[in-house]
Amino acid sequence: MESLLTDERLYCDTAGEPHFAHLQIGLSTRHFAPPALPLGVSELTPVSRCGFLRVPAGFSGDLHPSPLHRWIFILNGEMEFEASDGERRRYVPGNALLLEDTTGKKDSTAGCWGPPTRFSRLSSCEL
Repeated sequence: MESLLTDERLYCDTAGEPHFAHLQIGLSTRHFAPPALPLGVSELTPVSRCGFLRVPAGFSGDLHPSPLHRWIFILNGEMEFEASDGERRRYVPGNALLLEDTTGKKDSTAGCWGPPTRFSRLSSCEL
């Protein structure tokens, strides 16, 4: 059985403007960890680096492009990202965001509410 996992991405269009968009990742049912029941599994993507970042409560950054093409996965706390068109999206634990906005105009900013936010980041990954 095929299914889709839906996450989000922040990318730059041909004019250099950043936008949010849905990103669908295909999953196929496989015997991933026998004898467990089959699971929905995506294809593996090469990653060159992995790291973690802790953002203090109350953090708010100026508009800037992402320094790296990377996935971020929110582990705890909350982060908000903004495209230069003013659209904002807030991410909570369990959310993933693919940051592809490494060029173009001032692109995204982040804010942190509540306790310090901790997230993992996987860099130089391609879909």
